[in-house]
Parts: sequence; C-alpha cells; structure tokens
Amino acid sequence: MTIWEISEKADYIADRHRRQQKLWHSYCNSLVQGITLSKARLHHAVSSTPSEGLSFVLFDHFLIHITLDTGFNSHTIHYRLATRDDAESLAVGEAHLGSDGTVDDGVSCLDREQVLNHYLQKIEPVYLRLYDAIENDLPVDLPQLLSGQALHA
Repeated sequence: MTIWEISEKADYIADRHRRQQKLWHSYCNSLVQGITLSKARLHHAVSSTPSEGLSFVLFDHFLIHITLDTGFNSHTIHYRLATRDDAESLAVGEAHLGSDGTVDDGVSCLDREQVLNHYLQKIEPVYLRLYDAIENDLPVDLPQLLSGQALHA
C-alpha cells in the first residue's frame, strides 16, 4: 500500500470512529432527556461521569451504569446494577448500537421516548424484584436481585 492508500483508510477509520462516538453521545443524551423530562416517577437521579458512561442513582441506594464496551469500534452497550458504594455490581443486560443509529435493530438513538422505553425494558427485572422484596418486607441482597432466586428474610 502507498502512503496515500493508508491515508485514505485512516481517514475512513477516523470518520467511522467519530460517527460511532457521536451516536453513543446521542443515545446518552436521549436517555437522560427521556428520564428527566418524563412525567413518570422513576426515582432516578443522574450521576454521570462522561468518560465512564452514564449512571443513575436508583432509590438513593443503587447505581445503574450504562457504558459502551471499551474496545475500539465497540457497538455493545452494557447495563449494570451496583450498590451505591460500587462494592458489588451485576450485569442487567446488553444492547447493540448500530452504525445506522439504531439500538437493537430498531430503536432510534435520537428518539428519547424509544430510548427510554428500551432502557426500561432492560432494567424491568430490577423494578420487579425490588417491588417483590418491598411487598413482602424482605431485605434485598444484590446477587439474588437478578438471579431469579427467592429473596430471603
């Protein structure tokens, strides 16, 4: 390859990388707007460090981390639940951020309502298990929260 062929490929790589990062930031902005502008009371508080992705404090006790995989040209979004002190964390789900600006082949990363609904589907098991624990006066053990095991007294 000549220097000009390499230069052309390098420009293509840089352009695609910039576009993927822009899509990721659009997704994050849509999600934050979806949550903060929603009339629904989701009990989320934004707690973000841009370099570390997006985080929400849930019920003033848990953290939900949303991050783009660390690999170059990554398309995988990770959703994790952690304790407030970050001592423990569990995977809640994953999604695919396509080069076309869609999440999981259909949700536009620019549509805050679609992004919010998609996100809520990903974290629905958290709400269901917390509701079950509160309804039955049981303490919440983070490893059991998403395992499907019965919460214990």
